[in-house]
Amino acid sequence: MERNASEPLPEAHGVDRLAQACDTALALFLKQGYDNTPMSRVARELGLTKAGVYHYFESKEHLLYLTHRNTMQRMLLPVLEQAEREPDAETRLRTFLTEYARLATRDESARLLISEAKRLSPEHFDEIQKVWRRGFELTRDAIAALQAQQRCRAELNPTFAAFAALGMCTWIFYWYDYSRPDAAADVAATMTDVFMRGVLKKT
Repeated sequence: MERNASEPLPEAHGVDRLAQACDTALALFLKQGYDNTPMSRVARELGLTKAGVYHYFESKEHLLYLTHRNTMQRMLLPVLEQAEREPDAETRLRTFLTEYARLATRDESARLLISEAKRLSPEHFDEIQKVWRRGFELTRDAIAALQAQQRCRAELNPTFAAFAALGMCTWIFYWYDYSRPDAAADVAATMTDVFMRGVLKKT
């Protein structure tokens, strides 16, 4: 039964309603593609009228933005916060790369969100980019700290090395076989080991 615009979104077992709506939209985007998912289909999946869904989301772009933000809060922010708590630069870098690579093997949704980020308004894009940039800055600064401690190859450019690390891990979204979850830990360990062996000084 469809609800009108004044009725609340359905809630199940205490799950946040907005997050639930974003997860529903994301599942549709992954299955059908962003362009091929009209707001009327999102409304139908949520049990709302089309007018009802626009009561909660100003536009399809607004829905994409909230979906991206919700996914980052659920997946990326815990990884960043875990790594940022590590006082040692090498441990911080290893933790972030390993957990980010594991994230990439758990959920392919970031692939779609990254590719569709160009559709966001400049204001929304800047907000999303700031969160992703935290990962870049964490990686770059950890490499620079290791260089200052003479534990990392001095000739490396920390900025370029950080882009290399993130590019390597982000590319997992495009080649990983998500029907093989048993390979996730090995993929994450391999990515981290390859990068760290390339930047650390040999002892």
